[in-house]
Amino acid sequence: MLILSSVLIIAVLFLTASGAFYIKMRKKYILENIRLKEKIKNIGDDRNILLTNLTREVKSGMISVLGMNELILRESHDDNIRDHASHIKTSGEDIIALMQGTLDYTKLERGLVEVFRDDIDLASLLIDIISVSGPSLRNKGIILDLLLDKETPGVIKGDYEKLRRSFLNLFSFICKNSSKGYVKLSSFHKEFGDGECLITFRIICESLRASVTNLENLLLNGLSDNKLLFSKKESGLLEFFIAGNVIKTVGGDFKVFETVEEEVAFDICISSEIVDSTGIGDIKKIVRKRSLSESGETGRFYSPSSRILYADKECGNISVIKALLEPSGITLDVAADCEEALTLIRINEYDVIFADSDMKDDKEIKLISHIRSGEPNILDVRKPCIAIVDESEPLGEEEIGRGGFTDWLSKPVNPAAVEEMLIKYLPSDKVDLNDESSFCPGISSEHDIRKYSEGYDELFKAAVGIYKRAKKYR
Repeated sequence: MLILSSVLIIAVLFLTASGAFYIKMRKKYILENIRLKEKIKNIGDDRNILLTNLTREVKSGMISVLGMNELILRESHDDNIRDHASHIKTSGEDIIALMQGTLDYTKLERGLVEVFRDDIDLASLLIDIISVSGPSLRNKGIILDLLLDKETPGVIKGDYEKLRRSFLNLFSFICKNSSKGYVKLSSFHKEFGDGECLITFRIICESLRASVTNLENLLLNGLSDNKLLFSKKESGLLEFFIAGNVIKTVGGDFKVFETVEEEVAFDICISSEIVDSTGIGDIKKIVRKRSLSESGETGRFYSPSSRILYADKECGNISVIKALLEPSGITLDVAADCEEALTLIRINEYDVIFADSDMKDDKEIKLISHIRSGEPNILDVRKPCIAIVDESEPLGEEEIGRGGFTDWLSKPVNPAAVEEMLIKYLPSDKVDLNDESSFCPGISSEHDIRKYSEGYDELFKAAVGIYKRAKKYR
């Protein structure tokens, strides 16, 4: 009996010691596993930060290149030079789209994608997308056919920038994986009684090289375990992956399928609130008119009586912006800190101010707060102020209003975007837009000249000569 009791006691002590040892080792394993996961996460974060910084540097440099290239396009009348410059523009925009896709990838991986709900003018969005993507498709011999429903609601709630990037990434992917044929962009919608609607944009490709099965699998898998995403055999898949995931992030649906004609189709479905049900109109006509008016463009506008201030501690593209605005005659002042900006604002009257959204003085008071405060030396507290913000922190409409800004641009600032803002916000009586009606009122083609010359051949020939010279040297 005594021996049995001793054995039982020893067994209990052994089990107790084993249990304690197991618990200790289990706790150690869990702690080591947590430390390992944290280490891997930090490595991933460090990699993403490095990748983000490098991508921004490349993107900033490419924007400067495209800004100078725009000057070549506007100032040169040599067809060969303009043709080369247009190819540089297309390639540069492809690189920027890829860099933006990489930035979006790092945000998705870190869960930093923030969704905004602002008013989206669908006509402007579609025209912008077509204007950017169209030249790349044309250079590859791909015809872009627009079959957009004119009655598609014109203004909806959503995230303009993310939808724009998704479309651009998708078109960039199509461009890289097609070499001929056509791409059709169509739209249809369904309205519900509560002011909501479902808008579907369908993109059909005739000769896409990518496999529908691979594309479907790519969308099903996540970031970390997506072997197709890092495959050397497939090209442009990152842009496709980003497009699909960003659309899902903003609450939309993204589908890829094969049609009965063996074409590859993509559906971008957006559920949203209708702000204005007025239709988008004839987008094809607007795009055609814009492309014709810009084909020989030498400058966007003329405004010699305007003065603007550009206040940013990172003035990377300022030389390009100055060169681009030089033909307009605008006076451009530059400030690298809040004190310098305030000094200039107190002695000059500006029509538009571009300011770093975080620019502050020594007392941590923001520049925009000084401008809107009504200080005695500030000449006009209501002047348009455009916020220059980090591209990872875009501003929604409410934030723009709360911050005192009129509008915003993201860094690195695209010189052409500055120009667009000036056309939008400069006083209309100070801006002379460079369009054909300004130098030949009522005449936009040789057909109009024939109509006014009333059969007089000599008069017609002389008028055509004057018209062509005016058009070339305007």
